Amino acid sequence: MAQVNYKFILIGNSGVGKTSFFRKLSTGEFYEKNISTIGIEKKSFDLKIEAEKDGKTEEKKFNISLFDTAGQEKFRAITFNYFKGADGIFLLYDITDRQTFDNVEMWVDSIKQAIDSNEESKNAIVLIGNKLDLIEDGLKERQVTEDEARNISEKYNMIWGEEQSIKSIDFDKLTKLFEKYVGDIYKRIGIKKSNRQKIQPISKKRSNNRPGACGRCINDN
Repeated sequence: MAQVNYKFILIGNSGVGKTSFFRKLSTGEFYEKNISTIGIEKKSFDLKIEAEKDGKTEEKKFNISLFDTAGQEKFRAITFNYFKGADGIFLLYDITDRQTFDNVEMWVDSIKQAIDSNEESKNAIVLIGNKLDLIEDGLKERQVTEDEARNISEKYNMIWGEEQSIKSIDFDKLTKLFEKYVGDIYKRIGIKKSNRQKIQPISKKRSNNRPGACGRCINDN
């Protein structure tokens, strides 16, 4: 079975939970301490899922390179360099912080500026609202409605990844959720020409769905 190689990146304002998503998907652990990525962190892992494209469903093997990016303004130029060639872009906002949602359009505009319209720049954006647990636990008030998020997803042709709690979701459910996102992206973009040239048979070495923890991180949840 041929392998589909995808490059995914996590973007959004500082503090929305990109690194928490990245680390929990990588290690199964949630870190209470606020963590913020300095520059770019990358992990690669393998998935095998039932994926649909053009009405046909079949088992596909994916090798995912996932990049966690910094949300701070001073690292924005570094982040923009990773938009080009990205197959999937996970755009996170904090449902308890209006500013992080108001900046969604800014992030979408930045993606458009960084890429061109040819097939090799084709990608799918998944919009995810994080920190649902803060609402459910009564620790903060909601500042963004789900309807607002759905509407902006439709406006910019994004995949609505729904509201989540990266903190409280367990590893198995997060893995299943990520597999769903991968399937949604594959359904949207399939395999690009440049990707086809890179397709290699899956290695017989044992794959690992839990890449190691990310490297240099400070201050960002």
